[in-house]
Amino acid sequence: MVMKLDIKIKKKFGDFTLDTDYNGDIDTLGILGASGCGKSMFLKCIAGIVKPDEGRIVMDGRVLFDSKKGIDLKPQERRVGYLFQNYALFPNMTVEQNIMVPLKCNKVASLGRDALKMKETVKELMASFCLEGLESHLPRQLSGGQQQRVALARMLATRPSLILLDEPFSAMDVFLKEKLMREFMAQLLVFEAPVIMVSHNIDEVRAICDETAVMDAGGFVMTGRTDEVLEEMIKKRIGERSE
Repeated sequence: MVMKLDIKIKKKFGDFTLDTDYNGDIDTLGILGASGCGKSMFLKCIAGIVKPDEGRIVMDGRVLFDSKKGIDLKPQERRVGYLFQNYALFPNMTVEQNIMVPLKCNKVASLGRDALKMKETVKELMASFCLEGLESHLPRQLSGGQQQRVALARMLATRPSLILLDEPFSAMDVFLKEKLMREFMAQLLVFEAPVIMVSHNIDEVRAICDETAVMDAGGFVMTGRTDEVLEEMIKKRIGERSE
């Protein structure tokens, strides 16, 4: 599913300023950049976790934020799913309870607050992400891959229009990462929602994203098809080394 995004925002944090401008159609967009360049902050502004100082965030013609018009939708009103870097599962809640949280917090149009329907939705999600039999397990009893699947199922419980991934594989060793990336991509194909993934790992972006934007010092310095952007990055690095 392709989505039109129009994002032009500024946010100042001490000596650092996030100043981004992205306008285009996305299906899977990767955002590459070094730690501290503003990648995660960009996602948090889209999700409504952080409020920009100024600008606009428009998703398929739907205005999520507009500083001039005084529009600032709450996170639960934006229909944006955010997968945190450390998954942010509630440690004292079971797998079933973790997935149930967004359904209880948000009044989903197709579910209302019907307990039976919410239970059915959780059951369907657990089946989709191969979590059956783990309903009563706590996060500490799960493997890294299982924790990721629970976090993804919880994020998708409210059927978001846009999925935001904050370095979902950064804490994994190379062997586990390759396995989980294959599983992850297969799972995402089931849900027809565009994806924005931030990373500092070129291989992750190459494997998952059709489009790539490179961020440096709070702004985008390069955007385009992933293969073209990565080729340009390689050329630039070779040129810098030869100088």
